Amino acid sequence: MPDTPVSPLFDQLLDSLIDQGWAVSDHLLLPTEVERFRRNLRRRLQLGSFRDAAVGRAASRARVQAIRGDRICWLNPKARRGMEAAWQERIEQLRLSLNQALMLGIRHWEGHYAVYPPGARYARHVDRFRDDDARVLSTVLYLNSRWRPEYGGQLRLYPEGKSAVDLYPSPGRFVCFLSDRLPHEVIETRRERLSVVGWFRRDSSRLHGLTASRNQVGKGRPFSCRKSGLNSLAR
Repeated sequence: MPDTPVSPLFDQLLDSLIDQGWAVSDHLLLPTEVERFRRNLRRRLQLGSFRDAAVGRAASRARVQAIRGDRICWLNPKARRGMEAAWQERIEQLRLSLNQALMLGIRHWEGHYAVYPPGARYARHVDRFRDDDARVLSTVLYLNSRWRPEYGGQLRLYPEGKSAVDLYPSPGRFVCFLSDRLPHEVIETRRERLSVVGWFRRDSSRLHGLTASRNQVGKGRPFSCRKSGLNSLAR
């Protein structure tokens, strides 16, 4: 049975991930869809569904506002209607394209709303825990109605051996990047900053038994091998 072609909507994202380890799209959602998503976030906020975000894991997990100042609310993975359901359908299409083109073994996506009040930031970090390699790709979708550079709040990526990259939270902008290889931070914001943050996850190998062929993505394109699966995003 022939493979289903990768959607043109994701084609540029895949190429950018292979070449540089991160990718941006400003056209994954329509402006009306972004507005619906923003209204849903506001509704959850009014209902008191958000909580302060923490850092660390298990017993070491704590709220440290100097490091991370956002508030979060997890999306419902079983949503059957509304914008949360529509978004997770779109993300599922991207998951299938990633697995088909890059053989990543991604099993699912999980995510939450994130609200940064004025003055909040998130200090430099990586998204993968040291003892757990389940997170493959990190994603961010920005939901503000407008954004100006003077508002701050940009996502700053630190590609290895290259200058830092600043990505402003423009309305509807989607960013994805390698969870284990790209240190990043959120610069202090001067306006309320709204987003949906998430991760494509695979079954954790607990950092054992990984193959050498998983090291090429994000390091350029020595030869055309997207379809071969030799360029895999996970180490």
